[in-house]
Amino acid sequence: MVSGGCASPQKQLTSAVPLQQYEFPDLKELMAQQERPIAIFIEAEWCKFCRNMEQTTLKNKRVINWLNDAYYFISFDGEHKEEVVFNEHVFGYQPTGRNTGIHDLAKALGSIDGELTFPAFVILNPKYEIVFQYNAFLTARAMADILEKGVRN
Repeated sequence: MVSGGCASPQKQLTSAVPLQQYEFPDLKELMAQQERPIAIFIEAEWCKFCRNMEQTTLKNKRVINWLNDAYYFISFDGEHKEEVVFNEHVFGYQPTGRNTGIHDLAKALGSIDGELTFPAFVILNPKYEIVFQYNAFLTARAMADILEKGVRN
């Protein structure tokens, strides 16, 4: 008989604690209460790597603990169509084709060398300055290590 031993370690890594998520408009009030770095996951609905990160990395107990305890976490759709006010600027959606486009805020935060690739992971310091950017899939271990280093710096 073959046992499902592979499933057990994954369950131990998955957190029963929910990931606390915020929106950009919440940040001003949150920062007035307690300054923290901001972790931003920029994704798109059609992106299979984004969905994979949501189902694995962002459900990992260590990642959730770091995000909940030390960061304000925002998951942002890079193709969001409504305006967003952030850091006293208004960011909007820019069509790039018939049924496609990109949100200016996703572009401003997630672009590396002028290119935005999904998924993107960005860390801002409490002054809203970009201190980390990465445009590709991150494993739970890699993200937890980045989050830990981000708090120490």
